[in-house]
Amino acid sequence: MQLTSILTLIALALLTNCATAASPAKNKTNSPLPVSDATPVRDLVFAQRTKVLLKADWHPVNGSPLARNGKNPACIVIHGGGWYKGDKTDMESISRRLARRGIPSLNINYRLAPEFRFPSPVLDTKDAIRWVKANSQALGVDPARICMFGYSAGAHLALMSGFTRPKDGLDDTTPPTARIFRFGSQSELIRKMPADLGVKVLVSGGTPSDLTEGNYNEYYEKFFGRPPSEIPDTYRKASPVTYVRRGLPPVFLYHGNQDWIVDVEQSRRLAVNLKKQDVDTEYLEVTLGHVATFLFDDKEVNAAMNFLESRI
Repeated sequence: MQLTSILTLIALALLTNCATAASPAKNKTNSPLPVSDATPVRDLVFAQRTKVLLKADWHPVNGSPLARNGKNPACIVIHGGGWYKGDKTDMESISRRLARRGIPSLNINYRLAPEFRFPSPVLDTKDAIRWVKANSQALGVDPARICMFGYSAGAHLALMSGFTRPKDGLDDTTPPTARIFRFGSQSELIRKMPADLGVKVLVSGGTPSDLTEGNYNEYYEKFFGRPPSEIPDTYRKASPVTYVRRGLPPVFLYHGNQDWIVDVEQSRRLAVNLKKQDVDTEYLEVTLGHVATFLFDDKEVNAAMNFLESRI
């Protein structure tokens, strides 16, 4: 049986399984972290929206070669799952590899559809930016050197958070309706919110960047509740491509050209559009499908982290 056929069968099997099944398969090849005291802080509460406590894992790094004036960069890591499933454990391997490169990370959960539809997950992701910036001193992080790394739906949320500005109506800063907590506390709140939610670099894999395209499917049904023919402006507002402009942070995109879940043409066009606006953009395409690109990601992730290191 040809290798491509084998990979296709693996991908199809995994699509019917729980998204968290990817984590053990990815982590088996990971060697221990080189920093002995870089133990992750699990299930910290970074924010609360409605009655939902938003949890994340903080992966610290000591002695980072990327530190400047004693402050590290940091990355917010965002899982996929069609906006309605998945968990931060799916991105554990990414956080571990970031730590090896000297980049601490906040690996987050966010509210899931259909109970929480657009723009709820975007607001949650921006709350993660608030949390890192507001707690930067306690974390030993430079608030001006924040990156975001997402795959699939998580990539969409990373770009939405990194591309949009307050005038786009997705920052929720006047005032924020979320409760943002101090690092190490589930009761002490941040009173003074950071005004600037800008980030330094974005990494985005298998990204649904133009939600106005494609067939109405289970993902869109759960995320929006109605087809694009009924709410076209909402689909447009939820599409990262809508916000492409000059002045965006550097973007690394990667996509599998055998992807039948998110059309690879979306990333191709996004890369072209970003470059037309003089945005520092790198695009990597691999010969795999959507799930396989996530599972067998050494080439893509190494390239992405090289990009991060050179821009952060």
